[in-house]
Amino acid sequence: MSDVTDPLLLSTSQRRRTYSALFAGVATSTTGFIAVATVNSLVAEDLTGSAAWSGIPGAATVLGTAVGAMAISAVVRRVGPRTALALGYALATLAIATAASAILAQHFVLFVAALFMFGVGFGSNRLARYVAADLYPVAERGTMIGWIVWASTIGAVAGPALLAPSRALAEWIPLYGLTGPYLICMLAAALSCAITLTAPKRMPRRTLITANGPASPGSSAGTLLRRAPVTLALVSMVSGQFVMVLVMTMTPVHIRHEGYGLGAIGLVISAHTLGMFGLSPITGKLADRFGRVQVLAAGVAVLVLACLSAVTAAWSTSYPLMVLSLFLLGVGWNLGFVAGSALLTDSVPHDDRTRVQGLGDTMIWSGGAVASVASGWMLARVGFAGLSVIGAVLALAPLVPLWKLRGASRS
Repeated sequence: MSDVTDPLLLSTSQRRRTYSALFAGVATSTTGFIAVATVNSLVAEDLTGSAAWSGIPGAATVLGTAVGAMAISAVVRRVGPRTALALGYALATLAIATAASAILAQHFVLFVAALFMFGVGFGSNRLARYVAADLYPVAERGTMIGWIVWASTIGAVAGPALLAPSRALAEWIPLYGLTGPYLICMLAAALSCAITLTAPKRMPRRTLITANGPASPGSSAGTLLRRAPVTLALVSMVSGQFVMVLVMTMTPVHIRHEGYGLGAIGLVISAHTLGMFGLSPITGKLADRFGRVQVLAAGVAVLVLACLSAVTAAWSTSYPLMVLSLFLLGVGWNLGFVAGSALLTDSVPHDDRTRVQGLGDTMIWSGGAVASVASGWMLARVGFAGLSVIGAVLALAPLVPLWKLRGASRS
C-alpha cells in the first residue's frame, strides 16, 4: 500500500500547523458544545413543563449536525477544508447566540430551531477528524484520528466544569441562570473559527491506493456503501451513536428526578465525556496495531456492559454505579467511533472519500437525532432502566455486518 502525492502536499511544518489548528478548534468548540448539551434537556423541561419534550433540543442539534455533515463536506470540495470548517464555526456562533435569546424570550420553538442551525455549524467539529486523517499515511491514520477525537477531552472536562460559574455569571448580569452555558458556547465557537483560519490556506490533496478491493474513483454511493468494510464501519458508528445518545440524553433528567443537583449532573457527564474522548489516542494505536475490526468488536462488548450497568444503577439508585456506567458508555462509543472512522477512510478511494464521509456522518448524526427524540418518549413510558435495556439490545447491531465480513474473508 502506498501514497501518491501531488505538488499541493503540505510541507512538514505546514502539516503540523494544519493539524494543530484542527486539534485546537475541536477542543475549543467541544467545550461549548458539552456545556450546552448538558443543560439542553433541563432548559427544555423548564420551558415546556414536561420531561417528554426534553429530548427535542438534543435531537435538533444532532439532526442539524447530520445536515451539516453533508453541507460542509460539499463546501470542502468547493473551497477547501480551511474555509469550509471556519464557515461552519461562524454559523455555530450566530446560532447559539440566537438560542440564548430564545431562552430569555421563553420561546421553545425558536430555541429548537436555533439549536438545529448550531448543529449544522458544529458539523465542522465532526468532520475535522477526516481532514486530519488525510494528512497522514494509512499506518498512522488511526492514531492521528484518535488524537483529534481526544482533543474533545479538553471540552469534556472544561464544559461541565464551567456550568456553575457560567450560571453565576448569567445571574450576576442578571439573566436566567441556564443561559450561562450558551454564552460560553458562543465564545468557544467564535474562537474555533478564528483558530481554524490560522491553518495554511493550501491544504493537501492526496490519492490513496487502497488494498480493499476493486472500487475505483467515481463509483456510485450505493456501490461504495455495500462494500463489507464500509458497511461494518457505518453500522458500528451509527449504532454506537444511537445507543450513546439514547442513554446519555436522559441521564441528567433521571438524576435530577432522583434529587441530585447540577453539580452531580455535571460530574456524571464529565465521566461520560471523559470515556468518550480521553482514551482516544490509545484507541487509535490499538486500531493501527491490532486492526480496526477487532477494536470495533470490543466497542460492542463495552456498550452492552455499560447499558446493563445503567439498568442496575437505576434499580439500585446507586449514584457511583451511574457514574461508572456513563463512563463505560463513553468508552464503548469511542472504540467504535475511532476505529470506524479509520476503517471508513481506509476503505474508500480518495476521490470518493469526502462524499462518503459526509454521507456517513449524516447517517450517524441522524441516528442520534432519532435516539434523542425517542429517549424522552421512552423515559416517560418505560423508565430509565427500560430505556437502558433497549440500548443494550441495539448495541449488538454491528454483529450482523461483522459476521458477513468474516464470512466474505473466509471465502
